[in-house]
Amino acid sequence: AFHSSSTFRTRTMGRTMWLSVLALLVPIATSSCSEDGSCPTSSGALWLQLKGSRTSNRGVGEPDFFPVNGGVDRSCRGSHDKDDLDSHYISIPATTMNDCKQQCLSNSACKGIEYSHLSCRVWTRQQGIQASFQSAGSTCLRLLQDASAMSNFKEVDGGQGKGCRGAHPSDKQESYFKSTTASTLDECKSICVQDSECQGVSYQSRGLCEVWVRPEGIGATADDSESICLEAPPTTTTQSPSSTSAGTETTTAPIDDGWELHYGLNCYQHHGADPIWGKDPLEGRKTLQECKEECFKEQSCSGIVMPQGDGGDGPKKCWLRTNVRKSRCTAGSPYNFWARPGANIETIDNSTGIEESAPCCDGYESWPNVDTGITCAGCTALVLTEPYEGRCDKYCESFGHECFQAAEEVEENCEVKYTQSCNEPVKDTSDMLCSCRRKPRVDDPHCDWPGPPKPEKSCCKNMDQWPDVDNGVTCGDCMALVLAEKYGGRCDQYCESFGQVCIMAAEEQEENCEVKYEVPCDQAITGTSDILCKCGKSNAPPQCPVPPKTTQTTTPTPSPNKRIQVVGKQILVDGTPLHLKGVAWNPVPKGGAHPADLDFSSAVEEDAKLMKKMGINAVRTYEPITDKQVLDILWGQGIWVVNSVYNWGGADADSAAAPVKATKDHPAILMWTIGNEWNYNGLYVGSSFFDCVGRIRDVANVILEHDTSHPIASIYGDVGKLDEAVDSLPEIEIWGINAYRGISFGNLFQQYEGATSKPMFFGEYGADAFNAKISGEDQDAQAKATKELTEEILGQSSVLGRGSCIGGFIFEFNDEWHKDNDGSKDRHDTGGTAPGGGPYPDMTFNEEWWGLVNIDRETRKAFEAYKKTDLPTAAQKITA
Repeated sequence: AFHSSSTFRTRTMGRTMWLSVLALLVPIATSSCSEDGSCPTSSGALWLQLKGSRTSNRGVGEPDFFPVNGGVDRSCRGSHDKDDLDSHYISIPATTMNDCKQQCLSNSACKGIEYSHLSCRVWTRQQGIQASFQSAGSTCLRLLQDASAMSNFKEVDGGQGKGCRGAHPSDKQESYFKSTTASTLDECKSICVQDSECQGVSYQSRGLCEVWVRPEGIGATADDSESICLEAPPTTTTQSPSSTSAGTETTTAPIDDGWELHYGLNCYQHHGADPIWGKDPLEGRKTLQECKEECFKEQSCSGIVMPQGDGGDGPKKCWLRTNVRKSRCTAGSPYNFWARPGANIETIDNSTGIEESAPCCDGYESWPNVDTGITCAGCTALVLTEPYEGRCDKYCESFGHECFQAAEEVEENCEVKYTQSCNEPVKDTSDMLCSCRRKPRVDDPHCDWPGPPKPEKSCCKNMDQWPDVDNGVTCGDCMALVLAEKYGGRCDQYCESFGQVCIMAAEEQEENCEVKYEVPCDQAITGTSDILCKCGKSNAPPQCPVPPKTTQTTTPTPSPNKRIQVVGKQILVDGTPLHLKGVAWNPVPKGGAHPADLDFSSAVEEDAKLMKKMGINAVRTYEPITDKQVLDILWGQGIWVVNSVYNWGGADADSAAAPVKATKDHPAILMWTIGNEWNYNGLYVGSSFFDCVGRIRDVANVILEHDTSHPIASIYGDVGKLDEAVDSLPEIEIWGINAYRGISFGNLFQQYEGATSKPMFFGEYGADAFNAKISGEDQDAQAKATKELTEEILGQSSVLGRGSCIGGFIFEFNDEWHKDNDGSKDRHDTGGTAPGGGPYPDMTFNEEWWGLVNIDRETRKAFEAYKKTDLPTAAQKITA
């Protein structure tokens, strides 16, 4: 957790440097129920549901997306679940959900999106999205242009336990409301906000949403223990506050002043923009209008960056930007970029001397033996196998490069059929896809690239390749109406005829895509000339529908010959799942620096006893522990060691061998880790993302040469681009995530599981004990964050079968006084910076105040809070 402002100060394993990185996500707002979980209503079922509802924290005029009928596995529809007219939406290719959202936000008519397998539908139907239809792999989200309205609904007659009525408690007529379904209260509210006629909502715990459109509004309520009645916020206007009469409530919408909003875009140094020195950020806090005015004062200013959210348009941090290249900015961030009127935000100003990214490989004209001239993005080409024995490492070395990826292509093109190690031959083919790069140097970190081609992500072959489609009727979702006779009426035989597997078989209603009834894939559908077949690739990605089970399958089975192993979403020790109640441990004494004065041996005796008192069962380090006496003492207190063996990219990959060989046989060693949020700091030498990937892969292979008895983990910063890291590093069995999102992790667990099915743990989380809001120590706030975040982790424990999380390491055990560069190593400094997202309660990383104990080992309230968080019962059996 070594971060600061929009530049995060990071631990450098002996070097302290300032690295520009993306700020962490804005925390999710908490629910309105009391902290002990109680809610004021006689209907427990309703309020248990509402307590988990999502509340938008957007500022006035800021958009947000809300799920329709749960969102997941739903296709958007118009007025009913069969209303899927082509005129309702625009189909656009999109590689990610975020790309699809950006397409929607750039279209003023957008009402929401449907995203499925690289396909994006931007819904522009004037009445919005009013229904959905079950569809595996699709996600339907409704867009609210001003999501702050979600926070402004008012309870009618107390709201809770009340149903909405007209003029009196018995006045409920069908014309007063539109009845629909909603998974949560927030979804019901979002339907109302998108409906210009809505006066309020009445929501019932069983999912019934009544959108009240009675022109006179909601005039009364009736007792209903399963309902809540809320009045909608006033209609958004462009009326300025000064022209509003006293007592009139109005929401001020942004006036079109020529500034162009790029929602979720953060432009900063080395990421699409240059700072205006002395204005990065501006002193104090500014309103949006004040920030724009400051930009106008600077001739070179191209635009401004401000944090999203806080539910209003009050003062926030403001950064001025110049030389903006929008395409190189970071999308999906908790910031907004506003382009100044008339500014060219795509032109690169070469007069600044900014060095552009260097090419990662020599030009393709110098590549030998390229098959029929086929070259691909990401320094990849289709090359002849014979001169190189089918090995891409030998091919790349033949012209002074090194291999990054080897693959077999699909059909004489750049589409990847499968990948394999560079030093293994691609067999039974005349050509192969080789990704070659110049050998990276630590002093030349500027090369960045999109990476080699990845295996095709679609769930099935292109529909124009499907044979015997009846009258060209295709249904989307990898399904078509096909002629039955040639295949004996069986969809399994049809799908296999062109190299796919059957997912579903059905009889259609009337020569269309409507299902009359389903049958097993291997059962013939008789008495018809055509059948509906859903086919998919046998190696389709995880998000795709899976073929029906033909034989009984079992969960992954642990090996009886390994003490520690990863099985499914769990880490097993002697066959029993382990949940980590851990702490990050870096005992640097007063006056010392890291790593020169790091002293495990002097601190371990006292620290291990305090850890045991807290119930801690694991420590995570930033330098390797190789002293076996230290390991003995930790093991004697029942504490595992997650041993860091490589963090600084200036060292050779082979340097990881020494700590592995020194400690691999000690019973305290649980796993090895590589890197510490390396996607932020470039392994502390500024290496590009894929240079880091290459080095981590090399280190992992060094570890595997000397030890295969312990899993290998890598510590990553939050979850941005995690899917790319996972795809590129199959050697990593477990991912550690460092995350600071305030008082809640928000949707991090869902984001993680969208990227990989491997288990995860938190490499760092928590809050420091200094509150910049009061300029003093705030042990209560630190304890509160410790309790709530740890309970969230327990709620997602794979030991309990609830998720992919095997636990976490709270940051950190003891204070460290060396971390504020502007302070003294002999003094407890209070320097901290606020990047717009971060720890509770001040969003400020106060670097020298993170300890559960202070530097003199005096316990804080967070020590007691962490002590009280119980391990899952199954995990308690395996504390060493």
